[in-house]
Amino acid sequence: MACWEYDIKSVRMGEVGETKEDLNQMGLDGWELVKFVGQVDEEGMSTAFFKRVLDGANI
Repeated sequence: MACWEYDIKSVRMGEVGETKEDLNQMGLDGWELVKFVGQVDEEGMSTAFFKRVLDGANI
Protein backbone atom coordinates (compact mmCIF):
# COMPACT_ATOMS: atom_id res chain seq x y z
CA MET A 1 0.00 0.00 0.00
CA ALA A 2 1.27 3.47 -0.83
CA CYS A 3 2.23 6.01 1.82
CA TRP A 4 1.16 9.59 1.25
CA GLU A 5 2.57 12.99 2.04
CA TYR A 6 0.31 16.01 2.33
CA ASP A 7 0.56 19.74 1.72
CA ILE A 8 -1.76 22.62 2.57
CA LYS A 9 -1.70 25.86 0.58
CA SER A 10 -3.48 29.18 0.90
CA VAL A 11 -5.05 30.14 -2.42
CA ARG A 12 -6.26 33.60 -3.39
CA MET A 13 -9.69 33.26 -4.92
CA GLY A 14 -10.54 35.60 -7.79
CA GLU A 15 -7.06 35.53 -9.32
CA VAL A 16 -7.94 32.70 -11.68
CA GLY A 17 -4.90 32.98 -13.95
CA GLU A 18 -2.30 32.81 -11.18
CA THR A 19 -4.26 30.22 -9.21
CA LYS A 20 -4.60 27.99 -12.27
CA GLU A 21 -0.87 28.23 -13.00
CA ASP A 22 -0.02 27.38 -9.39
CA LEU A 23 -2.41 24.40 -9.34
CA ASN A 24 -1.08 23.12 -12.66
CA GLN A 25 2.48 23.30 -11.32
CA MET A 26 1.46 21.35 -8.22
CA GLY A 27 -0.01 18.68 -10.53
CA LEU A 28 3.20 18.52 -12.57
CA ASP A 29 5.08 18.02 -9.30
CA GLY A 30 2.90 14.97 -8.56
CA TRP A 31 0.43 16.60 -6.16
CA GLU A 32 -3.27 15.77 -6.37
CA LEU A 33 -5.79 18.36 -5.19
CA VAL A 34 -7.91 16.61 -2.58
CA LYS A 35 -10.16 19.42 -1.36
CA PHE A 36 -10.81 23.13 -1.39
CA VAL A 37 -12.28 24.58 1.79
CA GLY A 38 -15.46 26.31 0.66
CA GLN A 39 -15.04 29.21 3.06
CA VAL A 40 -13.19 32.29 1.77
CA ASP A 41 -11.80 34.67 4.39
CA GLU A 42 -12.02 38.47 4.39
CA GLU A 43 -8.78 38.69 2.36
CA GLY A 44 -10.14 36.44 -0.39
CA MET A 45 -8.06 33.44 0.67
CA SER A 46 -9.17 29.82 0.76
CA THR A 47 -7.32 26.64 1.70
CA ALA A 48 -6.39 23.80 -0.66
CA PHE A 49 -5.32 20.33 0.51
CA PHE A 50 -3.02 18.17 -1.63
CA LYS A 51 -1.56 14.67 -1.45
CA ARG A 52 1.02 12.67 -3.38
CA VAL A 53 2.65 9.29 -3.07
CA LEU A 54 5.72 9.43 -0.85
CA ASP A 55 8.66 8.31 -3.00
CA GLY A 56 9.98 4.88 -2.07
CA ALA A 57 7.58 4.40 0.83
CA ASN A 58 5.25 1.42 0.77
CA ILE A 59 3.66 -0.52 3.59
